[in-house]
Amino acid sequence: DGQDIDGLPTEGVEITCFHLDGSHFMIYTPSDPLLFVAVKDGNGQLQIADDDLLEDPAVISAIDEETEFNALVEEAALLESLLGKER
Repeated sequence: DGQDIDGLPTEGVEITCFHLDGSHFMIYTPSDPLLFVAVKDGNGQLQIADDDLLEDPAVISAIDEETEFNALVEEAALLESLLGKER
Protein backbone atom coordinates (compact mmCIF):
# COMPACT_ATOMS: atom_id res chain seq x y z
CA ASP A 1 0.00 0.00 0.00
CA GLY A 2 3.03 2.31 -0.10
CA GLN A 3 2.95 2.88 3.68
CA ASP A 4 5.36 1.51 6.25
CA ILE A 5 4.52 0.63 9.85
CA ASP A 6 4.50 4.25 11.04
CA GLY A 7 2.19 5.35 8.21
CA LEU A 8 5.00 7.11 6.37
CA PRO A 9 5.40 6.61 2.63
CA THR A 10 7.91 3.98 1.57
CA GLU A 11 10.20 4.22 -1.43
CA GLY A 12 9.71 0.66 -2.59
CA VAL A 13 8.34 -2.80 -1.99
CA GLU A 14 10.64 -5.75 -1.47
CA ILE A 15 9.90 -8.38 -4.11
CA THR A 16 12.58 -10.94 -3.21
CA CYS A 17 15.79 -11.41 -1.29
CA PHE A 18 18.73 -13.79 -1.20
CA HIS A 19 21.98 -14.45 0.64
CA LEU A 20 25.33 -14.63 -1.11
CA ASP A 21 28.79 -14.80 0.46
CA GLY A 22 27.50 -13.67 3.85
CA SER A 23 25.60 -10.66 2.45
CA HIS A 24 21.82 -10.22 2.42
CA PHE A 25 20.57 -8.85 -0.91
CA MET A 26 17.07 -7.39 -1.29
CA ILE A 27 15.42 -6.52 -4.59
CA TYR A 28 12.87 -3.72 -4.51
CA THR A 29 10.39 -2.29 -6.95
CA PRO A 30 9.21 1.31 -6.60
CA SER A 31 5.95 1.62 -4.65
CA ASP A 32 4.86 4.31 -7.10
CA PRO A 33 6.45 3.33 -10.42
CA LEU A 34 7.26 6.04 -12.90
CA LEU A 35 5.77 5.73 -16.36
CA PHE A 36 7.17 7.74 -19.19
CA VAL A 37 6.48 7.60 -22.88
CA ALA A 38 9.12 8.24 -25.51
CA VAL A 39 8.35 9.15 -29.10
CA LYS A 40 10.70 8.64 -32.03
CA ASP A 41 10.81 11.62 -34.41
CA GLY A 42 11.34 11.53 -38.17
CA ASN A 43 15.12 11.48 -37.67
CA GLY A 44 14.93 8.43 -35.41
CA GLN A 45 15.73 10.39 -32.25
CA LEU A 46 13.86 9.40 -29.07
CA GLN A 47 12.39 12.13 -26.88
CA ILE A 48 10.11 12.01 -23.88
CA ALA A 49 6.58 12.77 -25.06
CA ASP A 50 5.12 16.17 -24.16
CA ASP A 51 2.20 16.30 -21.73
CA ASP A 52 -0.07 17.61 -24.51
CA LEU A 53 0.61 14.49 -26.58
CA LEU A 54 -0.13 12.26 -23.58
CA GLU A 55 -3.55 13.91 -23.22
CA ASP A 56 -4.51 12.96 -26.79
CA PRO A 57 -7.37 10.40 -26.61
CA ALA A 58 -5.81 8.28 -29.38
CA VAL A 59 -2.50 8.09 -27.49
CA ILE A 60 -4.27 7.31 -24.20
CA SER A 61 -6.24 4.55 -25.91
CA ALA A 62 -3.11 3.05 -27.48
CA ILE A 63 -1.28 3.09 -24.12
CA ASP A 64 -4.26 1.45 -22.37
CA GLU A 65 -4.53 -1.21 -25.09
CA GLU A 66 -0.82 -2.03 -24.93
CA THR A 67 -0.84 -2.12 -21.11
CA GLU A 68 -3.83 -4.47 -21.10
CA PHE A 69 -2.21 -6.74 -23.71
CA ASN A 70 1.02 -6.94 -21.69
CA ALA A 71 -0.94 -7.76 -18.53
CA LEU A 72 -2.75 -10.58 -20.35
CA VAL A 73 0.55 -11.99 -21.66
CA GLU A 74 2.06 -11.91 -18.15
CA GLU A 75 -1.06 -13.52 -16.69
CA ALA A 76 -0.97 -16.30 -19.30
CA ALA A 77 2.73 -16.94 -18.63
CA LEU A 78 2.08 -17.12 -14.88
CA LEU A 79 -0.84 -19.50 -15.36
CA GLU A 80 1.25 -21.68 -17.67
CA SER A 81 4.10 -21.81 -15.15
CA LEU A 82 1.70 -22.73 -12.33
CA LEU A 83 0.01 -25.44 -14.38
CA GLY A 84 3.40 -26.77 -15.44
CA LYS A 85 4.44 -27.15 -11.78
CA GLU A 86 1.35 -29.26 -11.02
CA ARG A 87 2.17 -31.84 -13.68
